[in-house]
Amino acid sequence: MNNYFQHIKILLKRLLIVLLLYVATRLYFYILNYNFFSAVQFFPLMKMFFYGIRFDISAIVYTNVLIIILHVIPGNFKNRNIYQLISKILFVVVNSITLATNFIDSKFFEFEEKRLTSDIFSPVWLGKDTAELMPQLIHDYWYIILSWLISVFILIYFYPKIKQTKEEFYKGRSNAVMFISQSVICIFLLAIATLFARGGFQLKPLRIITAAKYANSNNVSLVLNSPFTLLKTIGKKEIKQENYYSEEELNKIFNPVRQYKNNSSFRKMNVVVFILESFGKEYVGSLNNNKGYTPFLDSLISKSLVFDYAFANGKKSIEAVPSVLASIPALMNNPFITSNYSSNKINSLASILNKEGYYTSFFHGGNNGTMGFDNFAMMADVQDYYGRNEYDQEGDYDGNWGIFDEPYLQYYARKLSEFQKPFFSCMFTLSSHHPYTIPKKHEGKFKKGKLINEQSISYADYSLKQFFETASKLPWYKNTLFVFTADHTAQAYNKVYKNKLGRYSIPIIYFCSSDTSLKGRNHTITQQADIMPSVLDYLDYNKKFIAYGNSVFDTTADHYAVNYKNGIYQFVNDDYTLLHDGNKIVGLYNIKTDKLLANDLETTSKKIAIKLEKKLKAIRQSYNNRLINNELIIRDKNK
Repeated sequence: MNNYFQHIKILLKRLLIVLLLYVATRLYFYILNYNFFSAVQFFPLMKMFFYGIRFDISAIVYTNVLIIILHVIPGNFKNRNIYQLISKILFVVVNSITLATNFIDSKFFEFEEKRLTSDIFSPVWLGKDTAELMPQLIHDYWYIILSWLISVFILIYFYPKIKQTKEEFYKGRSNAVMFISQSVICIFLLAIATLFARGGFQLKPLRIITAAKYANSNNVSLVLNSPFTLLKTIGKKEIKQENYYSEEELNKIFNPVRQYKNNSSFRKMNVVVFILESFGKEYVGSLNNNKGYTPFLDSLISKSLVFDYAFANGKKSIEAVPSVLASIPALMNNPFITSNYSSNKINSLASILNKEGYYTSFFHGGNNGTMGFDNFAMMADVQDYYGRNEYDQEGDYDGNWGIFDEPYLQYYARKLSEFQKPFFSCMFTLSSHHPYTIPKKHEGKFKKGKLINEQSISYADYSLKQFFETASKLPWYKNTLFVFTADHTAQAYNKVYKNKLGRYSIPIIYFCSSDTSLKGRNHTITQQADIMPSVLDYLDYNKKFIAYGNSVFDTTADHYAVNYKNGIYQFVNDDYTLLHDGNKIVGLYNIKTDKLLANDLETTSKKIAIKLEKKLKAIRQSYNNRLINNELIIRDKNK
């Protein structure tokens, strides 16, 4: 048995050497990219290095899983010279390759400003140009190769060797007991290894965006390591580079660079964005001939600017937050938050308003870590995230997702009063999510509908009413712009909301108690991705930024809405919605005269279909290429 434990001990020593080299390559990465990270202070830097070890251990366990198994399986045959030689070769080869990615990234980061992901294996990077440049790259970055070779030497030279002992053979019962004992320990050790690989007991295994917990969007690469980001992106279907138009043509058809030439100076109003869980347009009475479940929201709509043709950019909560806060619609198979591009530099309402002296926050009463909201908030440069962990009244827990809306929104009103002014804050509600639980004290209070979620919609609406009764008495209220939208739609009863268009129909509402001009029903097509540019335009912000939506206050813009699901793009523009599979048009419908989308006009309105396809292709090309090339911000050309 002592011999078995010797192999476990030697395994830990070998993996410790790898871990130390991972830490060393992070320091190497930092030194070579010091100009990029020069603003990082000493203690935050130490924090990033410390938490980076969590990601290092995860990557090491994943990549060394076979080596771990070879060390912990039962049996004394592991002492044999040939077995030890195979183990050493495998150990050196595997870890030399993974360390090489860290060294490569120490210079590659200069061009991409993010860690390597699996797109490095795409034809874009492994094509003819890369092969032709290889001699020059070797010449220019010889010191990278030298550094890597030194690390390989360390792996070989300091490789801990096991003491050779005679094989111990056990007979009869002793042999069986020994084998069973070692098998139990083996299973236990593999379970521990699995825990280290996933990064702990948290709800979801470590992901790239988890690094945002420990660093802002500029510095997450110091927490991550390249083997980890490669492993987490291999096999994920993402997007491809599109070349429908030349750069000059593309910018004429569609350009996501926004700048509003406002004559007034920037007005520092507070901004509060409500993302209402599963609040489809169908549930809002004033948007459906007063047949709905939202009496408070209906009363607010009568004093607000509201849009008849408003759409979500996705069908998941995880897709809504980037759309609303950063004007990044969900146009790929994976949500932006879990995609290969989640570590890209982005601009958002928070990052832009931070620079204007705002305090920024994000609230969600669910468990911290749900949907990656907390991580994305950090990537979007939100200063503080408030989840269930920060709420101190556990008696308000709904038993499923988090804190009931009514008490949590009262807590929200109190917290807003504590913040420095001006502030930007996003509140993502919770109670209208499945299983649609409402507090026992309110059971029977709200009318039942034909769908199982409608009482929870009414409860969420009631919670909003309570919030506004509290907020309206507070000093910051009159100087606040409120924006309401939904994350996505839910169950539908009316046929209008069961088709491709209706499944994305949501409310989008702008309200300010001190601005009587912000009022009325508007027929402009709008989407979640319009919220960021609209808010900035309303505040008279006049600097450039990137957005895949338009300001609803910009009468010169070509307003549209776009979404994607199961290989089909939907593009709403003018009076029509176009369905497209990425290669060809699959449908065209008039959204004003054909609410049920029953009459396909593709063949009879070919010119309109081609016009919309052209615009959609331009949006896709811009979106795909900017994500791939990490160009979602306006970069300072002087840097």
